[in-house]
Amino acid sequence: MNLIVSLHSLTDLEAVIGEDPWAIELRLDLIDGLTADDLARVRQVWDGRILLTLRSSPEGGKFTGDPDEWRQKIAAYLPFCDMVDIEERFAEHAEWIRGQKKVVIASYHARLMLDADQFLDLSTRLRRFGDIPKIVLAPGSDEDALLLLRYFLDAEKPICISIMGSGYAWLRPFLLMMGSAFAYCHAGEPTATGQYHIREMRAIISLLTRTPE
Repeated sequence: MNLIVSLHSLTDLEAVIGEDPWAIELRLDLIDGLTADDLARVRQVWDGRILLTLRSSPEGGKFTGDPDEWRQKIAAYLPFCDMVDIEERFAEHAEWIRGQKKVVIASYHARLMLDADQFLDLSTRLRRFGDIPKIVLAPGSDEDALLLLRYFLDAEKPICISIMGSGYAWLRPFLLMMGSAFAYCHAGEPTATGQYHIREMRAIISLLTRTPE
């Protein structure tokens, strides 16, 4: 199962590498003063996957620029990564990213739920410019939680479905076990509410998937 550790600082990089995640996400909107040389040094000590994310403020991040500024910011770090998270508002740059042999995670984050038609329309739009759609919603009731699981089961794969906030954070391991493309964790300091430590996530999955004696 693919676990991504999300980082808002390089301080804990050594500890993160020690956890051997499937990938490391660098939140460019949260890491102050990061240079291309810093990322080159990360690549020297980590030969696994690197995901770049520049999350906009409307979707829960701190980046407030337009699409051109987004491209300019990403460009310096692009040679050192394997995957790039792209929101729909920046989709015009997806072909440029894919042209450099990078996997595009087409993402959407909102503190709300969608009905079935809205979910299908969104996932279709994201798949038009990305390799893997990532949809992060905020269920407000048990009925919403069940609906989200139903949406995932019916969705074209691969797709990543996750939860915004901590209210239904327990859905994160369930979605991963059901086949969600990956899940985001932390290794000391969360970058978003509701994230599990990678060791907690592994322990939860181990307990839920073990065969009773």
